[in-house]
Amino acid sequence: MKQSDENKGRFRLSEEDYIRFKSIAAPIAHDPRVMRMQEYIQHGQVTTYDHCIDVARTAFWLNCHFHLGADEHKLVRAALLHDYFLYDWHDKGDHLHGYHHPAIASSNAREDFELTYAEQKMIESHMWPLTLFHIPTSRGGWILMLVDKLCSSGEIINDRYSKISRLF
Repeated sequence: MKQSDENKGRFRLSEEDYIRFKSIAAPIAHDPRVMRMQEYIQHGQVTTYDHCIDVARTAFWLNCHFHLGADEHKLVRAALLHDYFLYDWHDKGDHLHGYHHPAIASSNAREDFELTYAEQKMIESHMWPLTLFHIPTSRGGWILMLVDKLCSSGEIINDRYSKISRLF
């Protein structure tokens, strides 16, 4: 896709930052195993894949824009894999998906990719405080945790708003 197609919206990256983001994200984002996340809905009508791309891009933007100092490679990689659980959470499991999926995503990611310890910890702590004992321990972990909540909230609100607006 062209830069203008993918780099729209409130958190628009500079051309230089966009190129850097794509170079970090592409090896994981284009991996066929990761692209399987396109088969699953995350929130509303947003696929898990699109959610992870949005979280990665937004986290990268915040880190660059506010000079937060997180390792951008680790941040983007962890953000792309933070929901790498590879199932439809609406149908599978014991309705405690929010508690369990960080560990499942981390395990799947470790199996399919060479992750650093920091990347594993970012994935495992992204649902804090829901996962009470998995507290973010790095700048990247805190950014990922906050951005995931920001993006998820936006996806849910957008879905609810579109359903309500169709009624009128």
